[in-house]
Amino acid sequence: MNLNFKTARRLVMIFMIASLVCALIGVVLVRPGTEASIYIVILSLVLMLLALVILFGLCRCPWCGKRIVSGLMKVEICPHCKRDLETGMKAKGSKAKKR
Repeated sequence: MNLNFKTARRLVMIFMIASLVCALIGVVLVRPGTEASIYIVILSLVLMLLALVILFGLCRCPWCGKRIVSGLMKVEICPHCKRDLETGMKAKGSKAKKR
């Protein structure tokens, strides 16, 4: 499966937020021990697992192919090859020194 980095980053965020919302709904609105609470817990876990699969499997630099996990939501430059994740241009100056 080929996703670009920007799409993979969005999917991780969407699945993490959806998992959190499901967990909050399960805690606030559903009585413990009911069948609905079990389904909500399972749904929340599945969404979290999907986010983790995308995070560890698909969030890679498009230029060097190495995994980017740390600082995923704010990273613009690959910490390994120091290339811009969208354009592929080598970072110069202070951008290259930032992680």
